[in-house]
Amino acid sequence: MRKKNEIEIMINGYEDVIKEIQGLKTKSEKVVKRTVSDFKSRGPGWISQAVMGEYNIQKKDINKAKKAVVKGKSQIRIKGAKLDDLSTIYRGRLLTPTHFSMKPTMRPSKSRPYIVSAQIKKAGGRVPLGKRVFLGASGGNGSKQIPFQRKSDNRYPIISIKTVSVPQMITNKKVSEGIHKNINEGLEKRLDHHLKQALKH
Repeated sequence: MRKKNEIEIMINGYEDVIKEIQGLKTKSEKVVKRTVSDFKSRGPGWISQAVMGEYNIQKKDINKAKKAVVKGKSQIRIKGAKLDDLSTIYRGRLLTPTHFSMKPTMRPSKSRPYIVSAQIKKAGGRVPLGKRVFLGASGGNGSKQIPFQRKSDNRYPIISIKTVSVPQMITNKKVSEGIHKNINEGLEKRLDHHLKQALKH
């Protein structure tokens, strides 16, 4: 029995409304899950695109440094909406100039002077690697040669010439801005796509 100050409210189709709300929740969860999955598969490509826009390096050399996509490191947000805690990890040592269109790639067969050059950045063109630079066997498998530099006019000591690592390229200010732009635009498109697909059903 109702009390005098109680009001009974009846909502027609209440159960149907609840089912629809639950259905929307399920759909939204699928949309988020699929968008995050897109980041795992497409994210490295968006990152590589930004790196290659600034550095004269091939996509395969960038991807070699990619280790994993892990949770709990950073937040992916699309227009303020948090999707998940994800981070793409890149690790790697300083790269030799062989990754940056180094010329020549092999020491000339005849004993004559030669200049070893490379193009690290897209802008600026090719630059010589310096004085007393020569090509020699890397010590690894295959016949690839890398540049070495003598510290003096003497035959030894020598050091191998290094450039930058993939993590350093990614954290370059211009590249970093490009990465954020590519990821934001890419994820917005994928989120919009999955939302439209979900609303069709």
